[in-house]
Amino acid sequence: MDIVGLGDPIVDLLINVPHMPKADSSVVAREVFHQGGGKVATAMVAAARLGAKAGMLAWVGGDFTGDFLLKDFQYNGVDTSRIVHGEPGTEGNYCIPLSEEKHGTRMFIIRKLDARRLTADELDYNYIASARCLHLENGFAASVAAAKFAKENGVTVSIDGDGYHPEMEDILPYIDIFIGSEFYHHARFGEMDYRKSCEEIRKVGPRTCWFTLGKQGCVGLADEEFHEVSAYLVDAVDTTGAGDVFHGAYLTAMLEGQNAANCARFACATSAIKCMYVGGRTGIPNRKTLDTFINSGKIDRTELEQRLAYYRRSF
Repeated sequence: MDIVGLGDPIVDLLINVPHMPKADSSVVAREVFHQGGGKVATAMVAAARLGAKAGMLAWVGGDFTGDFLLKDFQYNGVDTSRIVHGEPGTEGNYCIPLSEEKHGTRMFIIRKLDARRLTADELDYNYIASARCLHLENGFAASVAAAKFAKENGVTVSIDGDGYHPEMEDILPYIDIFIGSEFYHHARFGEMDYRKSCEEIRKVGPRTCWFTLGKQGCVGLADEEFHEVSAYLVDAVDTTGAGDVFHGAYLTAMLEGQNAANCARFACATSAIKCMYVGGRTGIPNRKTLDTFINSGKIDRTELEQRLAYYRRSF
């Protein structure tokens, strides 16, 4: 494998509206369809679509969510051989991402479950050892065990620092590449300068540290340089999953030997195209579409429209 991801996949019921309705009123949705989601899960989809050999370590429910997630991974070229399918009737993760076009905002309504996740004993360590990179999304016990093992076996370890949680600090000594969001930064470092916060994170383990800043692009400390990379400007419809896609694209470029700044540009371009479509996966481009965009600024929507039609049929 090129990249193995360990995380919690989720089924998204994506709803996009022109504006958020007021109390006791209604609005006609522009889009409504199901799609697989999850931070690491969508990163693996992005990596696979861009040409990397990607697979998942995960538990999925024994209800309709598990069947749907396996099918969606397979549609996107992600290896599912190490995913544990729960017993019939066990409930998987389910979420309703609600996005609106007027202000470009979004919110998430999550079905609160005690959906279980893989334990450290259930991990296939040979599968991890077969990879060049391990990608994680939290600091829970299985992730720590996987990170320690990967580190001991020469596998690069990456983590998605989307939101700040104290347990995340426990896993940082085993992380090589930390890519966090502006929300993580503000929660942990407040108004600290981004370069200084990157330096603080690097002190405890990661050799590479980036923060994604939405429309402002991203900043990071890598290759002993501080980088500021601008975002690609597009007509964004939905930012759901943009950070997840950034991770998958960054790791794909890294494994191809690109330097850190070019990896970030590659990831920013991938995320920009994604934002032109509703959902975290609909707008993920294949390599031909992405390369054309980077080189010419033009986007061939043919394949993207085919993917949108596929997901519309899923509802």
